[in-house]
Amino acid sequence: MRFLYILGFLGLFFCAVLKPTASRATHVRAGEITTKRISQTSLTYRITFTAYFDEVKGKPAADQAENYTFCFGDGTTADVRRSGRTYINGRTSSVNSYTVIHTYPGPGTYTIGVTVPNRNADTKNLPPAATSDQIRFFVSTTIYINAALLTNSTPVMLNPPLDSGRVGQKFCHNPAAFDADGDSLAYRLSVPQTSLTDNGCVGRAIPSYQDPTRFGSVREDGGTPASFSINPKTGELCWDSPGEIGQFNFAFIVEEWRNGVLIGEITRDMQIIVVDNRNLRPIIQPIPDLCVEAGALITQPITATDPDGQRVIIAGFGGVFNIGADRQPLPANELIPPAYARLINGDIIQNQPATATFSWQTSCNQIRQAPYDVTFKVTDVPTRPTPALTSFQTFRIQIVGPSIKNLTARPTATANGRAIQLSWSPYSCGNPGTFITIYRKEGCEDRPVPPCTTGVPPGYTRIAQVPVTATTYTDTSSLRRGVAYAYRLVAVYPDVNGGSNGGVSLASNQACLNLPLLAPVITQVTVDSTREVNGQITVRWTRPIGLNPGDLGGPYQYRLQRATGLTGTDFTPLATINTTLNPTAPDTLFVDRGTSTSALNTTANPYRYRLEFFYTDAATQQLTRLDVTEAASSVRLSATPANRQVTLAWQANVPWSNDARVHDVYRSRSGPNGPFNKIREVTVQTQPYSFTDDGSDTFTADGNTSRVLSADSSYCYRVMTRGQYTDTQLARLGVLLN
Repeated sequence: MRFLYILGFLGLFFCAVLKPTASRATHVRAGEITTKRISQTSLTYRITFTAYFDEVKGKPAADQAENYTFCFGDGTTADVRRSGRTYINGRTSSVNSYTVIHTYPGPGTYTIGVTVPNRNADTKNLPPAATSDQIRFFVSTTIYINAALLTNSTPVMLNPPLDSGRVGQKFCHNPAAFDADGDSLAYRLSVPQTSLTDNGCVGRAIPSYQDPTRFGSVREDGGTPASFSINPKTGELCWDSPGEIGQFNFAFIVEEWRNGVLIGEITRDMQIIVVDNRNLRPIIQPIPDLCVEAGALITQPITATDPDGQRVIIAGFGGVFNIGADRQPLPANELIPPAYARLINGDIIQNQPATATFSWQTSCNQIRQAPYDVTFKVTDVPTRPTPALTSFQTFRIQIVGPSIKNLTARPTATANGRAIQLSWSPYSCGNPGTFITIYRKEGCEDRPVPPCTTGVPPGYTRIAQVPVTATTYTDTSSLRRGVAYAYRLVAVYPDVNGGSNGGVSLASNQACLNLPLLAPVITQVTVDSTREVNGQITVRWTRPIGLNPGDLGGPYQYRLQRATGLTGTDFTPLATINTTLNPTAPDTLFVDRGTSTSALNTTANPYRYRLEFFYTDAATQQLTRLDVTEAASSVRLSATPANRQVTLAWQANVPWSNDARVHDVYRSRSGPNGPFNKIREVTVQTQPYSFTDDGSDTFTADGNTSRVLSADSSYCYRVMTRGQYTDTQLARLGVLLN
């Protein structure tokens, strides 16, 4: 009796060992981990493990899957209880949420991992398939924590990772990943992982994993070899095509990028079931990408058909719906600010051809640099027991900020000099933190901007930033008279975390202005007398073209300065002339004969002049410089004798152009005091200008002085240039003679 008792005890013991408990039985099909930072002041994150359970064969285990161990990547762990369970796919599967709040000790890179003791059985590419339920399920997510990322969230995947495929037909799945921060997403294939213990924190690739292409060699179109790939931009994963029936698991990684820097990645482990029923997958019509200004109502029909004539269901996935993978509404503002998109006639069975309407009233608080991806899924409804098949289309929507309207530019002046006043209509689009950036370029060429192109076209330089509430700006930065300036404005939006990832608006209209001259303009620098000591130069200028008597404050004053050389910059005071800007006053001319301390040697040197203009400041009653002219030099002429000819060369450094004009050449045979006869009208091109005198005189109106040049004679020459300002404001000054 004692012997039998012992045997019975051992029998019970062996039964306990050989029969797995419900909690360790086959049940987990797929899953991933997501995170969201929930504090601005601490590194506190809400971490969620989303698990997809088999609710048919694995229901007892799914019922008991109340908690799992989270490894936070900082050396700590926590036992986390289930917070939600929603049945999907006709209650054959469930979406389970395990959520915990965790605070990290400091910046760094952390890999969060969760192990589930059992996958489900009969996974064909995890051989031996019959015991695949003995392989632990492990997924991880890596986050990079630093201050610059602010309250960053990982992307979420809104389309459940459970689908069916058919032998010989291309299978595709799109996770409908969405990043609430507007970060860029990239996708790559991975390998399902396992861990060494039931509460393991470190994953490793399953050694026995086999690529799906080992279970089929022919593509849907009959070509070879079969392929298994993921689109790195859209995340659409395709197996073209399955060659065997069965259950398969594979994994992929979603990378999160910001400004070219990888800031996190999520691994999704997913499962499909391949069948060989006579069923063709449904077809969803392609949907072109769309770009709209914030505030537009989007109404986009979605059409689907089925080659077998079966009824279909059209569903939509994406952050714009603010609905989770369990098809339940998420808390307000969880993914995007309202209003949320709707899919009219979505998620219902329809006869084919079926149509659903995507409707979204966009708003300014939904502007971001990244587009919104909406994934549409069409599922056929075959008769039982044939499994349903699916197809996907991605609808990419770019919401851009409207342009700033009615930008104008007008000339003005400040105490610091010339200025341009910009004005525009009030702008109210964008989240708090939006500001306006002002750009400028020289020249008024206005090339068309392609539709939906944000930011300013090439060629502009950023000059200022103002609050979004501003409607004016005065530009005083390095403005040059006679130059046309073009301006454009854009609004710059913050991202949802207050960073700079929100993008920019469409560019405003271009406002262009030829800066009026609030200072005089030099029109003449003529050498009257060429001497080593007592040379003489006449300088003339205009009154300020853009300024009227009474503007700013009088009295006004001109201060003439002189420098030596064509490019001289050693300007010294030469004359001070008070003026009331009376048009009849003789105050726009000065004859320079040199001074007792600065002789005018016009034989050896050219000279350069500039004029400062002063007004009387109303507050201080002090003379204040408003502007200074562009400098202008005298004409410098040189002569090089040769055999019976003399080659002349001349140039001037002036703010107007003497190019492509007729210049007059004068010659004296009797010395520098003349008389000088005009001998040639020379059409010049660019500096330095030149002419070779062979003794002939082609201008005989003042007498014909033609004679062969002789080596024992002296000849003196003068040149009169003609020029004109190229700026349209100054061209009306006419031809300038010097």
